[in-house]
Amino acid sequence: MPKFVVTPINENRTKRWEKVYGRTELPVKYPLPHLACTQRWGDVPVYYLDVTAVPAALLDRLATFEARRTGTSYQEARLAVRREWLIRADECQPARQAVITPVAGSWQPAFPFLQQVPLRPSRRHQRARFV
Repeated sequence: MPKFVVTPINENRTKRWEKVYGRTELPVKYPLPHLACTQRWGDVPVYYLDVTAVPAALLDRLATFEARRTGTSYQEARLAVRREWLIRADECQPARQAVITPVAGSWQPAFPFLQQVPLRPSRRHQRARFV
């Protein structure tokens, strides 16, 4: 399934996105914006952030931002962010298909020291035999 991303429309928005999101390219669920009636902005076209395609650290960051902005608890804001996060369509370029980078040929393990740990078969799955 193709993934879609949006980017900000100008340099001011780019700085704002860097501050809020920590990045300037966000994955969205759908390629076309949807009209949403929001309490904060009124009736505006929005993109829905694809919360399955962003790291959990970004969702936690957004929850912290939302909790401060609305004066709600962090847990409440976290549930709201993980359910749905709206991005105003008039503040970003039209969505485009994400460029999928091929996986590099040389794989670097996340924990190089594990290469030195000898692996042994698990005893858990072996059944004892009684003769």
